[in-house]
Amino acid sequence: MRKLGWALALAVLPLLAAGDAAQTDGDVDLTAVRFYRGGGMTLVDAFCRVPFSLLQSLSEGAEGGGVYTVAVTVRDSTGLVLREDRWSRPVPVAALRVEGASSVEHFRFGAQLGVYSIEVAVIDSASGRVMRRSREVRAFAEAPLASDLLLSPALRRGAPGDTVAGPGEIRKGALFLTAATRPVLTPSQASLYYYLELYQEEAGTATLIARVLGADGRELIAAQPLEVEVPEAGGVASSGLNLTGLPPGEYRLELVVRVPVGEVRREAEFVMASFDTDAALAQGAAEQPSLFTYSTEAQLDSASGPLLYIMEAAERGVYGDLSVEGKRNYLERFWARRDPTPGTAANEAADDFYALVAVADRRFREGGAAAMPGWRTDRGRILLRYGEPALILREPVPRGQRPWEVWRYATGRGLKYVFVDETGIGNWALVYTDNRREPSRASWQSLFHEGDLQRIQNF
Repeated sequence: MRKLGWALALAVLPLLAAGDAAQTDGDVDLTAVRFYRGGGMTLVDAFCRVPFSLLQSLSEGAEGGGVYTVAVTVRDSTGLVLREDRWSRPVPVAALRVEGASSVEHFRFGAQLGVYSIEVAVIDSASGRVMRRSREVRAFAEAPLASDLLLSPALRRGAPGDTVAGPGEIRKGALFLTAATRPVLTPSQASLYYYLELYQEEAGTATLIARVLGADGRELIAAQPLEVEVPEAGGVASSGLNLTGLPPGEYRLELVVRVPVGEVRREAEFVMASFDTDAALAQGAAEQPSLFTYSTEAQLDSASGPLLYIMEAAERGVYGDLSVEGKRNYLERFWARRDPTPGTAANEAADDFYALVAVADRRFREGGAAAMPGWRTDRGRILLRYGEPALILREPVPRGQRPWEVWRYATGRGLKYVFVDETGIGNWALVYTDNRREPSRASWQSLFHEGDLQRIQNF
């Protein structure tokens, strides 16, 4: 069996983002982009677009809304199932009413040399309708000159210490790109961004020539050549094109990459929408409900649980005795007080926090007789309170000892946190930290051999 690694992005995506909000067709769309990772391993980023026109509301009226489930299966060339996963996503009723609205689900896996099939089923909870898409992906046999071309309608460079992708984003090193199958541009949002990894063995200069091709293959726009210095270990080429004035239609971006040892071409599709799409997006943004408008009581309770790590003393002991509407108002006020951009539709503080909750649940969930979501674990608590660490020292299979890892932060006097898997089956505990606000064990040093203890203290 070929080795296959797996990671699933479960952060809620922006429901009305321009990136994939108005495709020219109404079907589920599935694309895949390949990146080489050395040792014969290929990382595949897959994107599935779910048009809301395919969904029905679970109930009538303002309280209605939709829910869809995504089921993903990856098979090798013999038909052997290597991975299966499924998750559900609620859709506010306001989003269902916006013409052309959709969301994008992102997942990734790593695979060695071979051919793999990706099968995605999207199930509408209201009607039971099942929509399917599949595609084959061939892992790289060896290091190519360049990865596949990844296109996005939005790109930002993270600030120092910014390691958490926002809702609807994927992270590539220090860059964050909005997820899309085929990016959709509009007259008011006409910038197209690309991301490409270069794998030449020796340091040198790569020349990139970007061209916009029409549906018939004719060249419509040619950008000025871009030169990129590529280090010996390989590098990244990323840039943006302003395509204002490009008529509505379907296009391809072709990127010609020239390096001393050869030339390679990569291309990917995108769409330029009309002014009508701009109007639909503006209307949808105006109708977007507040953060918890359509949440059930169970969803409200789930959203409130992790807040215990960041709430102030006056906010404690209040939520549990409230009615459903009271709980909704409590959460709205809680995040309104922390909104860094009041008056806008987005609440970046809430988005960033719940993205971290999703990361904690994905990485740190503990099983056994008493299953525990990742945010309730020691590692989840530290992640939610202080964010992603700058450095991690791991000893996953120590010599005759329990697995351990150390987190160090770049801020807060370089504080560090030492975790140990005490059971050996994934139940991690914080045993030491130099943060006086967090607990440490008096005899934590006895858990480690002298050599490992020296490494931890010097880290």
